[in-house]
Amino acid sequence: MTRPLGLALAVLFGLSLVVSSASAEEPCPTGKPPAKVKDDGQSEVPCPTGKQPKKDGEDIPRFGTGSPFDANYAPPQEKQAKRIWAKSILWDKAPELVVEKWLNEKPETKGKYLLIEFWATWCPPCRRSLPILNRFHEKFKDELVVIAVSDETEEAVRRLEAEKGPIHQFYSAIDTQKRMKDYCGVFGIPHAIIVEPGGFVVWEGFPLLKNYELTEALIERILAIGRKQKQQEKKK
Repeated sequence: MTRPLGLALAVLFGLSLVVSSASAEEPCPTGKPPAKVKDDGQSEVPCPTGKQPKKDGEDIPRFGTGSPFDANYAPPQEKQAKRIWAKSILWDKAPELVVEKWLNEKPETKGKYLLIEFWATWCPPCRRSLPILNRFHEKFKDELVVIAVSDETEEAVRRLEAEKGPIHQFYSAIDTQKRMKDYCGVFGIPHAIIVEPGGFVVWEGFPLLKNYELTEALIERILAIGRKQKQQEKKK
């Protein structure tokens, strides 16, 4: 796949990456894992305690007499931009796939898309993401190689498997040196990138981000573009 096709994907998906307000589901900060991570599935927010007191000036009408807007008019809200917890490398050449050890067989990646997700066993959103990765692997394994990379020890990952049973049908690896993770500047996990066969990053982000989730439908759209290009190349 050539760089212009990557730009075509950008136009298709309209992806913009800037810091915005937090979502209901957020990644775990990287670094030393906390002693205990609360797993309630949502962000902590204050509880409402009843009717809010009026602020100064709230009894003044919002609009003058004859205004086309009534008192309940709400101006249009700008859509929140996508937020990522890493350095953006979208449409750039992907870093080399380097791991310390494969915990199952080493995948064959030539001519295929790669979905690489950085995760940790102590991270609740990462654990919630594992079954989703399994579904991606099962549905798209002929075109997409799904890889999860942890910077923990092999023992830590094996310990989770011992507690929970087999956690992945996809490919699993460790890299305690965090080479790819550091290249991507990841500071919140899980963080995923999708790399097309030509080596460019065509998707990146927190895969559980509200309104920007990494879904089967989105992956199918990405793969469909690659299939179309292959068909065009065969006709030449």
